[in-house]
Amino acid sequence: MLSPHELATLMLLNGSERRIESLDPDVLALRRYELVEVQELRGGMAALQISARGRALLKRLGRETAG
Repeated sequence: MLSPHELATLMLLNGSERRIESLDPDVLALRRYELVEVQELRGGMAALQISARGRALLKRLGRETAG
């Protein structure tokens, strides 16, 4: 079960331009639940991305995912 903080973090990642630290405890929990993935970018950079499982959860909650 997700904590309120983890659920809020997942919603923030959904279409948010705001950067969230990949080592944030809530992000680490979302990664452990396979709701968020790290996408490797050019130059050794990385970006957080909601996984298919995360998008399905947001859809069930009535939150459409961006993109």
